[in-house]
This record gives sequence, C-alpha cells and structure tokens, in this order.
Amino acid sequence: MRFATLLWCVLLAPSVQALEAYSCRNGFFPAFAGQVRHAEITADAGERVHFRDDAAGCPDNASCVQKAYLIDGDRLLLGKQTAGWACVWYFAEKREFVGWLPVRNLTVDPPAPKPTADDWTGRWEPIAGGNTIVIAKPSPDAPLAVEGQAIWQGGLNGFGERVVHLGAFSGRAWPAGDLLQVAEGDGDYDCSVTLQYVTGNLVVTDNSHCGGMNVRFDDVYRKTP
Repeated sequence: MRFATLLWCVLLAPSVQALEAYSCRNGFFPAFAGQVRHAEITADAGERVHFRDDAAGCPDNASCVQKAYLIDGDRLLLGKQTAGWACVWYFAEKREFVGWLPVRNLTVDPPAPKPTADDWTGRWEPIAGGNTIVIAKPSPDAPLAVEGQAIWQGGLNGFGERVVHLGAFSGRAWPAGDLLQVAEGDGDYDCSVTLQYVTGNLVVTDNSHCGGMNVRFDDVYRKTP
C-alpha cells in the first residue's frame, strides 16, 4: 500500500523539467520556435489575469504574482503548457511581457492557414535592440532568401570603449508550413537559425554559432512598415 501511494504521488506530480525555474522569460521564450501558437485571454468582466514570475517555486506561490496583468480579449503568443500553466509572450506598446499565466484563462486559436510568401517577405525587427532579419523572394520559383544582422553591446573595456559583438547569417530555404530553417552548413559549429511565422510575428532562435560572444538572434520579430 505504501509503494502504491508513493507511485500515485509521482504520477500526479509535475515534472521538474517542465516547471524548471527561470525557463519562462524573454531570452528563453524563442526556444519554443516550432510550437508557438496564438491565443486569447478569457476572463470575467473586470477580472485581471496577472503574470507570474519564473523564479524558484513559481508559478504556484503567491509571491510569484507580478503587477502586470491582461484582461479578457487580449491577444498573445503561447509557448508551452504544463501543469495548468502556460508560458506566454505579450506585446505592449513599448515592450513585451513574458511569464506564466493560468491555462484556464487562455483560448488557443485553431491552426492558421499556411503562410504565403508575402507573409514571410519583408524586414523584421524585435521591439527593442538592433537585430534585423530581411526575407525576400527572388523569383516565383526560387526559395526564400534570408539575411540577418545581430548586435550585442556590453560594458566599457579598459580603454573606455563600448564592447560590441556582431553576428550575421544568410541563406536560402523553402518554408515547411509555418517553419523556415536556414543553415550555413551541416557542421555542429555552422550557424543554424529556426524561424516560425505566427500570425504576423516571427519567433526566431539560433544555435549560438551565428556571431561573436553573447550574440543571439533569439527574439520575437515584427515586420516593419
């Protein structure tokens, strides 16, 4: 009986990996590229659905509740769901908010139609920072041409100069549904970038081999006018 009770508790408990601390924040969210969906907040009139932090013990503890909140009808990006919680990305006017929200307050959109070449093509930028991704369609029968530029700015060096590291990638590829994979080679240390188109957003992650130290393309991009 004791063994059976212990087994039942293990089966009911959320996995440690699923609720790993510090796994739902701005820098980590793009790693969900390939599984991101568009969703909408469902809440009662006047109800505020607060974001929850991803620190140790979160999102369940009351101390995890943040000031930022959403209301019924707000639209967002959903990265993963586990143990009744969802990791989401929300674009405000000047910044993004990333954190855990209760699954019960989310309605996931049905699968969207396959994005067209026009959906992909254009100049894409995150809400902050200096990264850019440009996607073009050279001809109707050609794959998409993709070029990216990234920058990381650190502190001052011993000469009082700003430390700046740069990154870049380019390549051509055919989309597979809402995914686009661009690789500059097939080696372990060759730059590889994954892009997912999600209802006007581009969720991008790379393999950390596309530039200097700390340079990453990981972000959520929007097409510029």
